[in-house]
Amino acid sequence: MATLVGRAAELARLANLLDEAAAGHAVAALVSGDAGVGKSRLVAEVAASAASRGFTVLTGQCAEIGDSVPYLPFADALRTASPDLEAAVKTRPVLAMLLPDGDGGYDRESDWSGLTKQQMFGAMLGLLAELSDEAPVLLILEDLHWADATTRDLVTFLLRMLHRERVATIGTYRTDDLYRRHPLRPVLADLRRLPSVVQVELGPLPPSALAEHLSSIRNGRSRLPAAALNHIVERAEGNAYYAEELLAATTASGPSGALPSGLAALLMSRVELVSDAAQLVLRAAAVAGRRASDDLVRAAAALPEGRYDEAVREAVAHQLLVPDGADGYAFRHALLREAVYNDLLPGERTRLHARLAALLSGVPGAAAELAHHSLASHDVPGAFAASIRAGDQARRLGAPTEAHRHYDQALSLWDRVDDAAAIAGISRGRLGLQSASTAFAAGDVPRAVQLLRRIWSALAEPRADVTAGDDDPELRSQVGERLAFFLLETENSDASAEALRVAGETVLGKLIDMVQGAA
Repeated sequence: MATLVGRAAELARLANLLDEAAAGHAVAALVSGDAGVGKSRLVAEVAASAASRGFTVLTGQCAEIGDSVPYLPFADALRTASPDLEAAVKTRPVLAMLLPDGDGGYDRESDWSGLTKQQMFGAMLGLLAELSDEAPVLLILEDLHWADATTRDLVTFLLRMLHRERVATIGTYRTDDLYRRHPLRPVLADLRRLPSVVQVELGPLPPSALAEHLSSIRNGRSRLPAAALNHIVERAEGNAYYAEELLAATTASGPSGALPSGLAALLMSRVELVSDAAQLVLRAAAVAGRRASDDLVRAAAALPEGRYDEAVREAVAHQLLVPDGADGYAFRHALLREAVYNDLLPGERTRLHARLAALLSGVPGAAAELAHHSLASHDVPGAFAASIRAGDQARRLGAPTEAHRHYDQALSLWDRVDDAAAIAGISRGRLGLQSASTAFAAGDVPRAVQLLRRIWSALAEPRADVTAGDDDPELRSQVGERLAFFLLETENSDASAEALRVAGETVLGKLIDMVQGAA
């Protein structure tokens, strides 16, 4: 089992719960968090601690099978308990019915259907009280979001009726499964008002704790490169299970960009619970990005206004989307958005990107988004023009990293665009100079040098691919000066020699141009 990390505060609160139970106070905790965040791992640590302290530990789990099996977690707890417990259970005929082969002397056909809630509730309360006379009891009920109605009622009854018994109860549930009208919601609201009940909420793990968790899993195997580990931590956003799945899909060459099929299926199973209209909204939002404005998603989904509002409300109620600011929505987790996006059919994805590109065309400050959607919809000229505008906007805002990325993308598209210089309003060489300058400003000196070497070589030996305007002597001088300066910044002896050579050629070329101009 991997080392428990990042949960010291929560573990301390639950350990305090055991102390109170051992002292003769019936207490309970409701442990909540998203699927995969580590609830079961935390509770397992508490169970191990309780067992080492002499507690009788009963653990039962609900299942995603609706109300077809009443009292399922209690039956599970009794069936998996130690053999010593069997005698105490069989003295209570109602509870004996929950054992694998026990009938408690009842005729299943005539008596089982006539058992009342009062009999079951009283028998369970009596069993816990009897067990707590011998040793403190820890009762763990996992996944209460799947609990049947009788289980929810029994949990409420026990937490209200247990007082001086040495019983600690821990119930876990997924917050991301609690849609607005989930039947567990009113139960939780009722239980939280009890003085003996505490709420323990598990949020995402901090990046450092998640990295430590992943490193402990890989103990004894080849060490994961820091870049690959950071990439997994970033994608998982603090969710331990998601991180473990991404780690399992990691190869020796690094993490795969594709979402693991098992994780994708888990995420999509939640999406498939909502209506077709809500799924359409989710698909439009996934194409728009992790966060999107309501107006943009509404236009992209192309649903009638009333139906759109109902669909968004449903997606929010099922905690697939969450309100983001005053006028937009975000996916609850980035990997959920990724799963929805990857599930799109190719033509469907292209059409949605094209629709969003049309909506963003002409919107001030939206050049970066427009470039992304244009390229994804195979509109190369549109992506090219938008990339240059996005680079200009980022440079004006003092964001050189983003500016370089956009300029670099425009350079990569240059050969795929007819009359690129006219669309760009700038020559290829000057665009490359801008890209190199922003790369340098962002701290990527090797990339800046690489770009300028390529331009310098092209300008020194003009070829057919050198565009109009690249034969400008002023451009050659600027490129040479910048290249020499950037080379000196690398603090490498070979680079210094190259810098001197480039500087000499730049000065000589400028003198030649001046002489020719004077003649």
